[in-house]
Parts: sequence; structure tokens; C-alpha cells
Amino acid sequence: MGRTREKILKVGAEIIAHEGLRKFTAKNLAQKIGVSDAAIFKHFSSMNEIAEEIIRRYTNECILRTKEAVALGKTPTEKIEKILEGHMELLEKTKGIIPIICFEFSRSDKRSLKRRISEFLEEYGNIIKEVIREGIRRGEFRKDIDVDEAAFSIIGFMQAKAFQWFLKGKKGKLIKDPQTVKKLILGGLKGEG
Repeated sequence: MGRTREKILKVGAEIIAHEGLRKFTAKNLAQKIGVSDAAIFKHFSSMNEIAEEIIRRYTNECILRTKEAVALGKTPTEKIEKILEGHMELLEKTKGIIPIICFEFSRSDKRSLKRRISEFLEEYGNIIKEVIREGIRRGEFRKDIDVDEAAFSIIGFMQAKAFQWFLKGKKGKLIKDPQTVKKLILGGLKGEG
């Protein structure tokens, strides 16, 4: 029973990311997994429950990795580097599913799904903003940075990389040169270049 449940969540996330919310139906999901529509509802009470579980899992992993990166870094610069490394690793591991799912659900008419995405972005943004504020206080980052703008630019950059990969036909790595990405973002925070 556990394996089918996991497969439903994995394939459901792939459908949302690759085909959009309109194709996230019990019929399509069941067909891709090779089970009946009814079999899906032995594991979940509704498609909404599946969607909420997908969001919870992917966003929780992202938040956990972000918190771990902050804990591992000694300086704000190291923390941002580790956050970016963790995001790039997660983007590759999930093939860009997290940003695409967040975008898809942000357009949903389901309030509970939109609320969960909003809560995730707020929590994530607060973690990044605190690191940036610490960097400003320590003199590592420019004092004139708009902290909100900088934090959400990092989120947007990762989302843009996922969109770019999807638009290019899902070939190769999502981020070809992680060092350049880190330099671009840190250079902006530090006022270099």
C-alpha cells in the first residue's frame, strides 16, 4: 500500500509540473500508474488531498534544506552559498518540479493550496531575509540592499532556471555552471562587479 501511495505522489507531481493542473485528474493519474481511478481513492480521499501532500512534501524538503544550509554556514556569505548549493541540488534531483508546482498552485482556485504556497514562500523568504540582514549588519553585504527584493530575487532566479529548462525541452542539467550562479547572486549582494 505504501508503494502505490508514493507512486501516486511522484507521478502526480510530474503531471502537475509537466502537463499542468488541468491534466491532474484521477483518470490521467491512474492511467499513468497503471491502476483504476478507484484504486487512487483507496490511498487518498480526494485529488485535493493528493495535491496538498505533494505541496507539503516538496516545500518541506526545500525549507529543511534551507535551514540546514543556514546552520552549516559560519558567515552570511557561506550561508547564502550553501542555500544556493542546496537549491541547485534539489532542482537537479527533482528536475525543477518544486518551482513549477509552486507556480501552478499559485494560479489554482483552491484556497488551501494557495495558502500553503503562500506560507511556504513567506517562511522561505524570512529565512533568506534574516541571512541578508545579518550580512548587512556584519558588513559583508551592501547596506543599500532592499532585503525583500533580494530574498525574492533568489527565489525567482531558481524558478526562472526551472522554467528555462522546461522550455528548452528538459535536456541536460538545469544549472550548467553553479559557480557562476553563486557569483552572480553573491556579487549583487556584495556590490561586486
